[in-house]
Amino acid sequence: MYIDLFIIQNLIYDYLILNGVAILTDEKMRLSRLSLGLISSLVLSTLLFMMDFTTLVGLVPFVMLAIVFSKQNIKCFMTKVLYFYCLSLILSGAIYTISHFIKFDLTIIPYILILLVLAFIVTLIYVLKVRWLNDQQLINQFIYDVRIFCGPIEIKGSGFVDTGNHLIDEKTALPIMMVPKEMFCKESMEDFLMKHHLSSWSTSYSVINDDQQHLLVFKPTLLLINDQVVRNVLIGVVENQFYEYDFLLQPSMVRSI
Repeated sequence: MYIDLFIIQNLIYDYLILNGVAILTDEKMRLSRLSLGLISSLVLSTLLFMMDFTTLVGLVPFVMLAIVFSKQNIKCFMTKVLYFYCLSLILSGAIYTISHFIKFDLTIIPYILILLVLAFIVTLIYVLKVRWLNDQQLINQFIYDVRIFCGPIEIKGSGFVDTGNHLIDEKTALPIMMVPKEMFCKESMEDFLMKHHLSSWSTSYSVINDDQQHLLVFKPTLLLINDQVVRNVLIGVVENQFYEYDFLLQPSMVRSI
């Protein structure tokens, strides 16, 4: 196989699989991370191909998935790895099955053309799911039972869904759930997070008068909404308490519940 065809084939193939993983795990991909992940995979695969270490190509997805998707625990990461390999097998088998039934020799050029068509279809599915279907889902209720775990500490309360709240973290692009500081501790929030080994950072957002505000955010050990595990959500710590509820939820957090 020529090196240029090898590069094109792997680039499209990885793009297809990553979109499939994102659809199955209900995650959004940032274009910058996706591009960097594809480039890293392309460089590593090409080097292994040129040095005749093709048996190590199977380890490349680990590097690519770590780059494309934001920081996650080992269970979520290994789930993505499993999806990646399963989708790879399904895609390869489907293409060769198609070639068998329509009776043509599956050389590299037809193979790449099929990958291009599939890439268009999968991209369309991903866009529809992220940009349209999720936005069309209705919120069935507005008050939810919420349990936040920060290490061994459990914080319970009621969460209200604010349909006008679309606050996301500028660093990870994850939705932010607003929680009053007093729900966690009476003194330093930074000391509380450090004690329970939770990393935190500051994200900025705009208010009505367009002034930039900064919000302390962190990823909890575990978050349950109506006893269902909700992943890829950040906690934003605010000074003021809410009156008729304990937490302020973003609509995207409860659409799948």
